Formats: sequence, structure tokens, C-alpha cells
Amino acid sequence: METTSTSILKGGEFLLREADPESVFCPEDFNEEQIMLRKSVRDFLNKEVESRHELFDGPKGRELAPGLLEQMGEMGFLGIGVPEEYGGFEADFVTQLAFGEIAYASWAFGLSIGVQTSLGVAPLLLYGNAEQKAKYLPGIVSAEIKSCYCLTEPGAGSDANSGKTQAVYSDDRSHFILNGQKMWITSSGHADLFFVFAKIEDDKNLSCFIVEKGYGGIRLGAEEKKMGIKGSSTRQVFFENVPVPVENLLGERQQGFKIALNVLNTGRIKMATSVTGTAKRALDYGLNYALERVQFGRPIAQFGAIQHKIGEMVARIYAMESLAYRTGGHIDRMHDEMVHEGMDPLDAKFKSIAEFATECAMAKVFNTEGEDFVVDESLQMHGGMGYSAETPIETMYRNARIDRIYEGTNEINRMLTVDMLLRRALKGKLDLMSRGMAVMQDFQAGKVVRKPASDSFADQCLTGIANLKRAALLVAMSASQKLMQQLEEEQEVLMHVADMLMQIYAAESAVLRTLKQSGGEDYELRQAISRLVLYRAAETCQDAGQEALLGFAEGAELEALLDAVEQLTRVGHFNTKALRRQVAEAAITRKGYPIG
Repeated sequence: METTSTSILKGGEFLLREADPESVFCPEDFNEEQIMLRKSVRDFLNKEVESRHELFDGPKGRELAPGLLEQMGEMGFLGIGVPEEYGGFEADFVTQLAFGEIAYASWAFGLSIGVQTSLGVAPLLLYGNAEQKAKYLPGIVSAEIKSCYCLTEPGAGSDANSGKTQAVYSDDRSHFILNGQKMWITSSGHADLFFVFAKIEDDKNLSCFIVEKGYGGIRLGAEEKKMGIKGSSTRQVFFENVPVPVENLLGERQQGFKIALNVLNTGRIKMATSVTGTAKRALDYGLNYALERVQFGRPIAQFGAIQHKIGEMVARIYAMESLAYRTGGHIDRMHDEMVHEGMDPLDAKFKSIAEFATECAMAKVFNTEGEDFVVDESLQMHGGMGYSAETPIETMYRNARIDRIYEGTNEINRMLTVDMLLRRALKGKLDLMSRGMAVMQDFQAGKVVRKPASDSFADQCLTGIANLKRAALLVAMSASQKLMQQLEEEQEVLMHVADMLMQIYAAESAVLRTLKQSGGEDYELRQAISRLVLYRAAETCQDAGQEALLGFAEGAELEALLDAVEQLTRVGHFNTKALRRQVAEAAITRKGYPIG
């Protein structure tokens, strides 16, 4: 595979090219300003939220949220990435992710922050005209205006473009008259401004509108009774003959679905760091309990079964933050390149994120499922106490479950991962077909064999990842050739291929991050973590690859493909028990996530 060190990696190219460790951004690259920002946000949340976090598991949290947002607005926390002329301060995308990891993980209040700074800003920032930005952005940044994002309807969830909310022109064509219903709208209970997706007249595609609560005709349903995130407002919103000035059409007519997709791309990658923050907190809770809980004369943290859990939790978190910040770094590099070539900086903001839409989707799935794994294991470490409503981990367990549904369900994002890669290939933006065909030709000629590697960490891991990429290409190309136009209907196959892709991206991100820290104080620990990540990725790739093949191949071809995948997904003989114990001991010694 082609190696790149100076050229910018484009969306989806991780599958085709071997990146230089120096080309990836990782948390160790945070500058002093980013570190200070994270500390300031943490200090604020410790004082205002952590000291009374139990209130955010009920209605009181919904009452506290508006005032806390205003406090954050006064401190400048809500304008990160918004131009100074609108009251914010310019920051690269990595800085926004670094902020979100701390801020969004603050119990149910994190959702209020997330909507105000992401879904409640991005539509206007990316698609608003000068007048719209000047009118609304300063108020959103200060939280004098609370915003929310209205896309989902009772009959339109993942298929958002099928929504029935409609806008028709008034007789004098000075206003749109908006009618319809939205549901599951986060922060709607205290919102002053609604970004509403609706169809104009008989249009086939959605448009987007900026709707002020003061226009009248907006009615809110009762607060939803939810499993978790109870301190976050979630209501239905009814629009009944709401007069919306024509100048409040956001972007172009019928551009709403495009706006929604690009805003969701932004939300997905930001979600990837927010759930990483939650996972780190869950690990801390589990570790603290395991160190305090004594059974058979010693803390349960000393038992192998618990150390197994701790080692796996740390490895999952390391992979989560590695792939999320790597993606943020790619977005920033692409943005800077686009601006250097003459593109308007604001246009470059959403185009650089759109470039890595595949990676954003993978990060959302991998990290939310990683979060669930870590939270679940932490609760298990608590034993019966974990099931008690008196423990924070019980609240966290319920809160975390929504994350696999938000920003597009994980099933939808899996299918989007493969679909977007194929679309980029068909448009000539990704040299997927020729690389895939080369792997297929090797297979047909009996030349698909696992490339050997030495025992060195770099060679063993990078060669293993290269072999996993060949396995994914082999499965994907075989499915494409066999199923052809029916491939998009074979959702199970698509999801298995997506599982292979995201595991490869996560493992490579972890390994590259570790290699970038070569010679550092924790280098041996990082190697152990990365080997665990790679081992789990190979195991998942083998299972997913085989299941995908069993879904469409048969006979001698099936046997040959299964043999090839089995061979390509063998990445070495790791003593995973020893690796987990090494990682667990570091976490126990440091009483928390042992990296950083």
C-alpha cells in the first residue's frame, strides 16, 4: 500500500494508504491553550454540575440548564469555532472536539451544551447569510437565545426527507405559513429559536427555516418520560400556522436535506469525543470501587477477572480517543489546505467535514458502542451496588443508552459508511475499485497470503493492519461483484463490511498514535494497549468477514474466500492475558485512565 507522510489523506483513503505517524493528530498534541480551555471547563462543571449531579437525573436539571448555559455564555465557552465578529472566538476543529470531550460528558446537562454549541449553531454558521448570522449568532453564543434542531417527525426518523411538515407562501408572499409536528426535540422546552426542516409547497426535498418562538403558533408537548437523560428537555413541537418571514429561509430552497446531513456529520464526530469523556469517567468509577471493595481479604482490583475488564476498558478508550482526534486532525488539515487554495474559510469548514463523512460515521458507531461497553463493564465491577439508583454508574448506564440512537442510529451509520465509500469511488474521488480489483486478482490467482512480519511492534502491527485492509477489500469487492445492484438491499452484508472498516480505522489510529510517542515514558504501556486493540480488531474482522461471505458466496469459492480471510486476519500471537494485566496494573496504580 502507498505510504503518505506529506500529502493530505482524503476521506476514505485510510483503507488504501498507510499513514505516517507524524501525520496524525492525537491528544498528546494539545497545545497550552487547549489544555487551559479543558481545565477551565472542567473547573466550571465541577463547581456547578458535579457537586449536584443527582439533580440532573430529574426535572430539576431541566430547570437549571438555561441559567447554566447563560453562565457558560458569559465565560465564552459557547462560541468556540464561531468567528469573533459574532461574539465567539476562532478555533480549529480539534479544539472544538477537545472542549466537547469535557463539556458534553456532564450528565444530562451535556446535551444542553451539545445542542447549543453544535446542532444549534452549525446550520446558521455553515449556511446562514450575513444578515442571519449577524442577527442570531451573537445571541446563541451568549445563550441569550437558546436554540434547538427540529428534524425528526413521528413518521420520519432515519428517512428524514419523508417528513410531512410543510411551509406554504402567504398571499403576499412575504411569509411562509408553517404547519407540522416534530418529535424527540432536545432542548425544546427552553428554546427561543428553532431550526425547522420542512417542504415548501409540493417540493420533493426539505428546506430549512429559522423560526423564532415569538412568531406564535408554536405549541410544545409534555416532557417525554425517558429511560435516561431525564435532566434534558425533550418534547414534541407542534407548528400551527406559524408565520415565518421569507428571509428566514436558511440556505437555498430544497437544500434542507444537504444541510441536515452536513450538520449531522459535525454532530457525529463531536459525539465521538463526548462519549469518550463519559467512558473515562465510567472507568474511574469502576476502578475506585474495585480498589475499595474487599473480598476474600483483598481488593477485587487484584483479581484476574477484574483486571481483564480494566485492561479491555482502557484499550477501548485508547482506540476511541485515537480515532476521534485523528479524524479531527484530518478535518483541520483539509480545511487549511482548502483555505490555502483560495476557498472561503466558512465554506471550507463544512466541506472539510463533509470530506471525512465516512470517518465521522465510523467514529460515532465505534465510540458509542465503546462507551456502552465501558459503562456496562464498570457497572458489572460494582456488582449489586451498580444496580442501585444510589450510585452514579446506574445513572450513567441509563444515560449512555441513547447515544447509539442519536445522530442517526448505529445501524444507519454502518450502512452509510459503506455507501459513502462506494459513492466516492464512483465519483472518482477514491481509487477503491482498482485497489479492490488488485486484491481480487491476487485471490483468483491464489496469491492472497498473509504478509509476514518481524517481532518489532511497528512491523508487527502495521503489517497486521495492512493484511486486515486486504481482507476488507476482498470481502467488499466479492460482495460487490456477486450482488451487484442488489448490494444496497443486503443490509446485513453492508453492516459486516462496515464493522471491518471501523475496526481497521480504530486499530490503525491507536497504533499510529503509539508510534508517534515512540521513546516516551509510557511507550511500553502504549504498545501493550495497541496490541490489545489490534487483537480485538482482527478478531472482529475475522468474524464479520466470515459472516458477510456466508451471506452471499457458496461452494468452492466460499471455502477459498473463508480461508483467505482467516489467513489475513491473523495478526500474531499475543499473550492477551499478560497484556491486560500490564495495562490494568498501570490503571490501578494511577487510579484512573493511565494515558495522559
